[in-house]
Amino acid sequence: MTKSRNQDFLRGSATTQSRMLATTGIAVVTAMTVAAVATVSMYPRLTAPDGIAVGIEVPQVGPGVAEGTKVVLRGQSIGEVTALARTRSGAVQMQLALSEDQVSGLTDNFELDFRPENYFGTSAVNLIAQPGGAELESGMELQRTPRGDFTMSTMIERGSLTIDGTLTDQMISSLDKSVHYLDGLTPWIETGVLVADRVAATQQALPSNLIEHFNEILYAIPGFSDQAIEGLMSIYNSAYNRRPDGSVGVDDTFMDETNAALSIAGNKLFGQAGALLASHGTELTPLTQIVVEATGVIPHLLNSGMSPEATSEIIRRLDSAFVDTPDGQRLQLRLVLDGFPALAAPLGLGAVSAPAQDQGER
Repeated sequence: MTKSRNQDFLRGSATTQSRMLATTGIAVVTAMTVAAVATVSMYPRLTAPDGIAVGIEVPQVGPGVAEGTKVVLRGQSIGEVTALARTRSGAVQMQLALSEDQVSGLTDNFELDFRPENYFGTSAVNLIAQPGGAELESGMELQRTPRGDFTMSTMIERGSLTIDGTLTDQMISSLDKSVHYLDGLTPWIETGVLVADRVAATQQALPSNLIEHFNEILYAIPGFSDQAIEGLMSIYNSAYNRRPDGSVGVDDTFMDETNAALSIAGNKLFGQAGALLASHGTELTPLTQIVVEATGVIPHLLNSGMSPEATSEIIRRLDSAFVDTPDGQRLQLRLVLDGFPALAAPLGLGAVSAPAQDQGER
């Protein structure tokens, strides 16, 4: 026995209401099914990144390469890494999203490596274009072996290993000695800098003027060299370098005669003159003293140390030192004893200081 239902919000008989409810339910289920199918099929496309999606399987990736890492071509960013996954074989499946308008000329024959994107050491995937190959299309799956890992962390690690293996105690000792030796050169370097600074501070002429003067010196050097060479040739071809037969060489006979003449001049002429002067040294002393006194005036005169008036006074005194007498000329001398009070006081040549008196009377 069928039980009928009566819905207050629907009009009509029970049969009409049941038919309407069944139709509505079927429509709702159909709409939900269509929406689910559309969501499943369209969601990946809607959520997929813009550009060309390429999958690359590599043995390993460089340190710092992760989801969001930039993909670089010729130094310019053309995409990013969208996903990384480990495969059953132990390799790494790397998904790239590349910009269509920046991959012109890049084919599926490209190579790759890992290197810093900027000076801060941020890792990036670097693509290297190669000739040949087909045009890239979204959905391609490729296999590549990276050319190298040039990321900052790998370079630091390798540098540390290199230093750890080569910077031994002996190497450190050698470097320390080198630093000490270089430290010893510091005064020389400072001297060079100081000299250059002084030259720059005192140099007033322009380099063009100096080069012009130097060019004038160089202009005269060829002529000077020619004259010097000609002078040497004249000495070489002189009579002193010719034998009696006219050939070039030392004239032994002429040299022997010259040597004999020099021996006679040195032993008999200058030797006898020296003996004469040595035997009359006391007679020559006044003459040499006069010459010394006369020549001693010249430096003072040249250095503005003596005026013409003072020179005239000295000459006048020298003339008055000799007086004519019936017995001949005699020299007048004056003894200055002012510096000897023991002689000056008895002779009355100087004033004697009065004895000191008492400071006061008692």
